[in-house]
Amino acid sequence: MQSLKEKYRALILDTIDNRLANIPRFPELKIFKNGIQSLARITVNEYYNLMKVMIFVLDNLDINESIQNKLLKLYENWNNMYLLSRYEEFTDNDLKDFEVCK
Repeated sequence: MQSLKEKYRALILDTIDNRLANIPRFPELKIFKNGIQSLARITVNEYYNLMKVMIFVLDNLDINESIQNKLLKLYENWNNMYLLSRYEEFTDNDLKDFEVCK
């Protein structure tokens, strides 16, 4: 997020915060009314809620297409790694998938 802020000023982070704040209410989904710039710490539950929506929040930002695609891929890989890390047992294919994500 810091490099986005440096390249696109605070406008890009304000856009992300605005999109997060405008997500319609849904049972068991935390809404970040004040965005995420103000978060000093994040709980596991808050992170889990961000995982559910962040890929959509980041889609179609007004930034360079190459950076956009890298950012979306980063969040996709991050989410996949998180989900893999929650397994109690791993298959060889799981470990290969985890290796590819790093």
